Amino acid sequence: MMMDEVRGKRFFLLAIGVVLTIIIVFTIVGDKGLVDVIRLKNEKERIVLKKNALEEENRELLHRIELLKKDTRYIEEVARRELGMIGKNEVLYIIEE
Repeated sequence: MMMDEVRGKRFFLLAIGVVLTIIIVFTIVGDKGLVDVIRLKNEKERIVLKKNALEEENRELLHRIELLKKDTRYIEEVARRELGMIGKNEVLYIIEE
């Protein structure tokens, strides 16, 4: 009987080991496991950085809109830079080589 008890304990310990191994594997790689949590954390950080960059870009665009509504010098600067316009009483010389 002593041998059967030893075998029974070994089987029980082996069964517990197998169950714990399965639990650990699912905890690491299973759905919502450690790997998934790390991936989601990295994705969240990337999204937050993108959101912050877009918010900064929106602030800059709103500032430009306000300048275009009120600041005639800024409007003139934009017209010259982006549309190639010239001011009153100005002459444009084009030098060809």
